[in-house]
Amino acid sequence: MRRVSFFLAVGLAWAIGCSSPPDQNDGDRESSQDSLQTDPQTGVPYATTYQFPILGINASDFGFGFGSMNTLICMARDKQGSCTAYGYHLGHDTQVGKTPYGTEVVAPGDGIVRITTDITFQGYGSTNRANPDYYGCVIVLEHEFADGKPFTSLLGHVQCESGTAYNPTARTGNPKRGAIVRRGQYVGHIGHYWYGAGKSTDWHHIHFGNKRGKFDAASYTRTGLRPWVRGYAARGEFAKSAQTGKLVHAEWMDPIDTVKAYGDPALTPDVGVRHHPPGALLESASGEHYVVTGDVSVSRIPSAVFISDRYDVSLAARVSQSELDCYARGPEVASLGHVTPYQRPGSKTVVMAYDDRHERYDVIRQEALSSWGYSNSDLVTNAAKISSSEQYAAHGYRRLRAGTLVKASDQSEVSVVTPWQTRRPIGTGEIFEKLGFAWERVVSLPPDVIDAVAGYRESAMVDYDSIFDCALPAPCPSDGSCGGGDDPEDYGDDDDAVPPDDGNGGAGGTSSSTGGSGGSPPASTGGSGGQAPSGTEVCNGLDDDGNGLVDEVFQCKLGATDGPPCTSSCGTSGQRVCEGPECVWGSCKPFVEGCGNTIDDDCDGLTDCEDPACQGATECQPKSDAGTPGSGGSGTGNGMTQLHLVYSGPASPGSIKLMAWWQPPSGPARPWADVAECVDSQPGDGKLDCTFNVQSSSSPFEFQVYLPDGRFWGDENCSSGGCGSTVGTVSLSGPNGQLMITLVPNNPNNLPYFNGHVQNIP
Repeated sequence: MRRVSFFLAVGLAWAIGCSSPPDQNDGDRESSQDSLQTDPQTGVPYATTYQFPILGINASDFGFGFGSMNTLICMARDKQGSCTAYGYHLGHDTQVGKTPYGTEVVAPGDGIVRITTDITFQGYGSTNRANPDYYGCVIVLEHEFADGKPFTSLLGHVQCESGTAYNPTARTGNPKRGAIVRRGQYVGHIGHYWYGAGKSTDWHHIHFGNKRGKFDAASYTRTGLRPWVRGYAARGEFAKSAQTGKLVHAEWMDPIDTVKAYGDPALTPDVGVRHHPPGALLESASGEHYVVTGDVSVSRIPSAVFISDRYDVSLAARVSQSELDCYARGPEVASLGHVTPYQRPGSKTVVMAYDDRHERYDVIRQEALSSWGYSNSDLVTNAAKISSSEQYAAHGYRRLRAGTLVKASDQSEVSVVTPWQTRRPIGTGEIFEKLGFAWERVVSLPPDVIDAVAGYRESAMVDYDSIFDCALPAPCPSDGSCGGGDDPEDYGDDDDAVPPDDGNGGAGGTSSSTGGSGGSPPASTGGSGGQAPSGTEVCNGLDDDGNGLVDEVFQCKLGATDGPPCTSSCGTSGQRVCEGPECVWGSCKPFVEGCGNTIDDDCDGLTDCEDPACQGATECQPKSDAGTPGSGGSGTGNGMTQLHLVYSGPASPGSIKLMAWWQPPSGPARPWADVAECVDSQPGDGKLDCTFNVQSSSSPFEFQVYLPDGRFWGDENCSSGGCGSTVGTVSLSGPNGQLMITLVPNNPNNLPYFNGHVQNIP
């Protein structure tokens, strides 16, 4: 198979942050019992092979990963008490269900014990529930790579057993400082990790970290050992790898990369792909077919539907039962019904008419038609049938089918089309092939039409780690951000730095947007409603286990709306509702008519005040002062205000887009969607100048500018945005002059990523 040239395989030497090992003479090493090899100058053992510290686990058994942000760990606060820097994880945490309390911990490689359990560190658990200082134990081992470069292994949240005689055969106690341990040798047990309000939750796991460099603590005290027991660092300490898009740290390595580079295949469990991106078509070992309908769910495609709806079997990736077990199961895929494809008389436009539903879609590219299993030879020529089909309700464009692999003709990046009509980039060629995709199935489109035919490019990317992680890992009491404690003294003398939060809401406890990278209006996460916890979370819209989260172990909160972005039957933005009892997102449904957002929300062919549904709506009543700039009216009539937006930023091929939501003075909020009137008249010049209407007195109005290179105006990340400032500048004017724009966080998990916010529209 042909490999797309832009993809770069990740070298093992890069993965662990060191150069390729030089040629080495065996005589340069000291050999002792059982082939132990040590550096003759330092006496530190070489980790000739390296493995996970729990026997029998693999990469998919880890939940919270390297470089993940934890909104419950605040590294610094401003004078008002707001968190200005969240903690980013410096290791990997195992899943609770995979590593119960008391699980044996082994040395991941030959090494020497540098820190043992005769000293405790705040943030690494607790020896008992009553311990108010939240102290627990760690073990740190020093090793050397094959090229002589030193590194250490951090094994956090282990039982404090220094008072028990160490016997590796009997599996008791912990090794003393200075002891040599062998790869796979017992060194301890997983301890309690009391977490949450009142230290009420036992979130036992192992925190696994790798630090570059030699161990040279000035003193065997908590202060002297600070650098080797860190669990988190501020985002500013990380950089973004240009090769993989992953966060990397100057001092700390991703330990899973170390295992990948030095693992002994005979000792490392087979690590297979456990997750495909949304839209992917899958085939089980028994020949059944599934489609990935969301980030955590799949739906089976019955054989009859697979045939009748012309799915392309060559696009199906073969997957294991282990992967299928990692998804929530949605309802079976239903047939779209009989399709009549034809070319509209007197036009080059091809139409797909759905006879059972009396709906029709225009197909603007041959590639889109092919993705649905049709070709020109399938076009109906019967004039009477075409005339009849033309009477069906028009529902916009038929874009590429979900699961299609697509790229722009002038670029090398390959993406997969999602069920909600976006395209998600695939990080590298190695990932593409690991997923079982075929290069010859990639569809190439001109760059000026790819957004219209394949959907907008998502900022999220299919990376190497994500494909080995189960879509539904074990539930986490801290809303997915738990584990990996830290020494609070490690922040130095900065008075603004704070230790890990105890679950009482001190760090990141505010309500936030539930949207993805594209942004969405704020939505309440809800609470338990005062229900007494039953101890086990069930899908019922309640906080059954009393941890402050509702249905957190399920894909979505029962009864919640919006869900993953989707396109309704007429091509507008739609919404999904979380349905029971499986707690999965239902089909995409049109919104209720917004009565002033210039969008046909309910897909009945009528917009805003033309729609009978808006009769009596405030937005559709005449205003006595409307149309008179400076009088407090809208300047447009019908209770609307005309806004003028000007954006200026970096030039990049493609069109700039504006998305927004707002809350009218009455009625439902206008959903997050494209502002249709805001058209980039000169694509590629880095400028957008447009006018559009918003209901007068709306409060608030939030927006985001989407750039053609995949970035966002409001992204201030150094890795993906403006590095402390927005990507370009925006001004927004109303009938009485320029409006004040403030920046508000779109989602704590995406900080520093902001939406533009105007509190009141005149």
